[in-house]
Amino acid sequence: MIGRERQRCRFCGTVLATATDSMCGSCARAVGFRKPIPDGFYEDGDLRTALARYDFGAVFAAVRQHTGLSQLQLADLLDLSQSRVSAVERGERRLTHVKLAARLAILLRIPPRLLGFPTEVTGSLAAQEEANWLERRDFLALVTAATLGSDLHPELARLGSLLPGDVEPVTRPRIGAADVDAIEAITDGFRRSDFACGGGLCRAAAVTQLHQVRRLEDAVCSPTVRTRLLVAIAELAGMAGWMAYDVEDHDTARRLWTYALDTARRAEDHPRAPDLAVDMLLDMAHQALHLHGLDPNKHADSAGEALQLVQLASATAANRRYPVSTITQGYISSVLGWCRATLGESEPTRRAIGKAQETYAAVDPSMTPPWAWFVNDAEITAQQGHSLYLLSLTRPEFAPEAIEKLTTAVTGYGTECERSRAVILPPLASVQFQAGDIEASVATGHDAVDAITGLSSTRGYARLRVLDTVAAPHSGQPEVADLRERLRRALATTAA
Repeated sequence: MIGRERQRCRFCGTVLATATDSMCGSCARAVGFRKPIPDGFYEDGDLRTALARYDFGAVFAAVRQHTGLSQLQLADLLDLSQSRVSAVERGERRLTHVKLAARLAILLRIPPRLLGFPTEVTGSLAAQEEANWLERRDFLALVTAATLGSDLHPELARLGSLLPGDVEPVTRPRIGAADVDAIEAITDGFRRSDFACGGGLCRAAAVTQLHQVRRLEDAVCSPTVRTRLLVAIAELAGMAGWMAYDVEDHDTARRLWTYALDTARRAEDHPRAPDLAVDMLLDMAHQALHLHGLDPNKHADSAGEALQLVQLASATAANRRYPVSTITQGYISSVLGWCRATLGESEPTRRAIGKAQETYAAVDPSMTPPWAWFVNDAEITAQQGHSLYLLSLTRPEFAPEAIEKLTTAVTGYGTECERSRAVILPPLASVQFQAGDIEASVATGHDAVDAITGLSSTRGYARLRVLDTVAAPHSGQPEVADLRERLRRALATTAA
């Protein structure tokens, strides 16, 4: 607790007169303070704004001017190098790590509330870091701020510090285009592994890689390379978020996607940045719809949240310096169709599906963003079939068309997209049950169990649970009873 640490001088151990001090007068003079930092020093409007943004350059300059500390003395006090303090004051580097911010708050008498900490106790930040992002009420406000670059949300400046895990950084004083090429190649490797096998095998490696490459922001490089680096970091963070989502680690997925959003926004001068930002928002909408499907009672607001995220994605696509790709426009319409179908709105669903089909037909393959290599005819058909499947849950007349689309998609996927094929098999079996085709639904159900249990992914197990529920009324038939027994055995092997 910060209050306990401030009861004694951090340097000599002398009992302090007040709990707001970090060192005694003798030690303060020894490290170079000519004047102490008084109460209320940081209440100045400009300093409050700087602290909310984690702009410690302005803070360091103000502290040194008031106290008479030199850059070297301040660096020694904070256990930083003089070159780092100088770079921070010039605005060339940022200090956003939570532990470092806590140390600065203690040593420079900065009220923790001005750094966005929930109370005057810096140690309580641990509770904030552990807060479930699926339950936080301001999630949409935070996502909107990350998308638009608003300074109204104090948490934006320290998103990187709230990511899961951490590693010792690799020190690289200078980077070039080849380094960014390597990051992009690594991200593509993670993406291909995820689509072929699921996210479980590589998600820890992806997060570790993210921690390494985001530290490269401090390296010297050209403005062009720096912008490319930000895009590459955002893409890697987004991929890591999807892999976390694929194994039902929803809290981590949201943290990673929000960090990716903010990083893409900082790279707004790059033509690919809008595509990335929109893709992150659509991934969040995808997650919200998945959560609604898991338990509509527990996640009653998820469908509406998904719709708001799609609307934000659409507005982002329309109001950026560079236009998003045609394939991204098509994906916006597809996810909108899922939202409308989940809400049982047949005509809006039809319009969204039609618009997506029309947009995809106009795609120029040479303009396809790297992340969208998997959007082929099978994927497009699967997106349409999923909308019709969701609609059939409340409107059974849409079941035959859903079966047609999903069957076409299943046969069209190659081994490089085995995860995508696997996760549409349970909905296909479910809608076949709904249409009364027991023989086909049982065969598809067994195929679904084979495919999903062969993946490094747990998201598909949620769809197997739905299939088990749909099959339950037909349990009097031996072949259905056998399928349900196999489903229960498969579900017993995972906690997902």
